[in-house]
Amino acid sequence: MLNKLQERFESLTSREKIIVFIALLAALWSSWDNLFYQPISLKQNTLTQQLSNINSQLASQQQVEAQLENNSKSDPNAVNQAKLLELKTQYSSLQEQIMFGDKKFVPASLMAKALSDMLKQNQQLTLVKLDTLPTSTLLDAKQQHHPIYKHGLAITFTGNYTDTVNYLKALEALPWAIVWDSIDYQVKEYPVAEITIHVVTLSFEEGWLGV
Repeated sequence: MLNKLQERFESLTSREKIIVFIALLAALWSSWDNLFYQPISLKQNTLTQQLSNINSQLASQQQVEAQLENNSKSDPNAVNQAKLLELKTQYSSLQEQIMFGDKKFVPASLMAKALSDMLKQNQQLTLVKLDTLPTSTLLDAKQQHHPIYKHGLAITFTGNYTDTVNYLKALEALPWAIVWDSIDYQVKEYPVAEITIHVVTLSFEEGWLGV
């Protein structure tokens, strides 16, 4: 069957081959978008919204905390101290939300190993490279008393569509929350593509990823 299809393809003119190739790419993209990318994108949007909420809460809390600490220096009263203690308790709650939630963020030191180990389980995928991205904070570091750090990693590998989808589904099944900044899928020589995923995680330590 495959031989017959190959013979028919080889018998086509160059223009017809291009049309067939474009049609295959369109079908591949449609399948990727409808069956995998859109459902996963919804999950990623939820995680991104959680990050945004944490960011907003943290900015508000630390602004009030700084004000209370300044007030405490000139007017150390029980009300200010109580509010400051409440804010610090809320911050501890944010820490638990990030590190011990229903699906906690993967520890920065383990993220590279987790991604590469999952890749090795699929022998049809080939690791090209792992690159660390610059560490940043959720807020301006100068405004933060207790900064939350955002660690990023870019993993590039090659493989076909089916194996790529299986790999991404396996990542989704991990007990950790993995936030994808972007996924780049480039067909190099059909059906083999080169895929680059940018992922981020949060931590309370500035230390770098274990790559």
